[in-house]
Amino acid sequence: MLENSSVHAEPVEAFRTFVQKAPRALITLLAMALFMTAMPIVVKADVEGLLEGLNRKPAAERTKIIVEGAQKERVVYYYGSTSLGDTQDVIRGFNQYYPFVEVRFTRLGGASVANRIITEYRANMHNVDVVSLRGTFVPELADKKIIIKYKSPMVPFLRKGFADTDGYLAGVYATGYTMIYNTSRVKPGDVPKSYEDLLSRRWKGRLVLDAEGYDWFAGIIDLWGEEKASQYLKRLTQEQELKFQTGGSHTHMTQLVAAGEHDLLIDGYVHNAVDLKSKGAPIDFIFINPTIVKPPSTVSIAAKAPHPYAAALLVDYKLSKPSHELMAHKQGRWTTRSDVKWLAEPGTDIHVVSPMKWGRRYNDVVTLFRKITGQ
Repeated sequence: MLENSSVHAEPVEAFRTFVQKAPRALITLLAMALFMTAMPIVVKADVEGLLEGLNRKPAAERTKIIVEGAQKERVVYYYGSTSLGDTQDVIRGFNQYYPFVEVRFTRLGGASVANRIITEYRANMHNVDVVSLRGTFVPELADKKIIIKYKSPMVPFLRKGFADTDGYLAGVYATGYTMIYNTSRVKPGDVPKSYEDLLSRRWKGRLVLDAEGYDWFAGIIDLWGEEKASQYLKRLTQEQELKFQTGGSHTHMTQLVAAGEHDLLIDGYVHNAVDLKSKGAPIDFIFINPTIVKPPSTVSIAAKAPHPYAAALLVDYKLSKPSHELMAHKQGRWTTRSDVKWLAEPGTDIHVVSPMKWGRRYNDVVTLFRKITGQ
């Protein structure tokens, strides 16, 4: 050992001499190079490229790498707009599988989630890993390169219309529209079977629509085209003396129908109808074919997520069958997986209002709706 030690003495001494004589700037550059070399590969690689590479691996190997990476990261930062109680249900389910990852959830309104992450990225602050919000905000976040393309292995299980081909959009749950009517005021033979049936004189002055029914109107435009949809809304407003409910929730509007204030709510929410009917309220509901579905709540990974492995693990779980069964059966949501049944299946085709299309045109549909309805 003593003999061999002399072999290493000369290089060490040479290095000391170099450090003493070399310019300080050069030493600084070398130190930075050594630091960059020592940095974790996740920091050097872009998040999208990292996860895209993992998705090309066999399923078992991919899962092993992601789980091991998440075990090292130990935390995931999650911004979302879903209620705290419902989100905590999902987080508890996630931690049953992955107890080593702490989910730090920040709840904000949909617009507030988008505004916060945009503001943070402008300030070069990259705190968030996973973002969940109304899908119409996704195009802006994608255009600003704040979220990445990520095709979770769960995406092929989603119903048609709840994911885009690029990988920016993965729907988690959505709200379906249904006509809700008062069973004491509407005879079985009068129940409408189409939107056009509402133009009958029988419905004059007896209909109500959300004063911000922009998603419903976007769906009608998708099905009929802008000209026909606009004429239809104009006739409802002028000929049928359609009432517009302002300042209240859809739950409140459903309650007004149950109380006999209106005969029928055109753009009712399925979960409100199911809930009030189950409690004995004098209401029922009918699906029109195809059933229009609001833009879904989506889940995405941030472009500079500090914990990409844990982020992928959380997104995959949110799109998994156990998570969707929890949301569908306990929370009554219309989840997006085709292998999870809803509590109230429409028995019709469904038409999902596209977040990627209408997210970029939302101001246009709002303006047109208000112009036609005189708001």
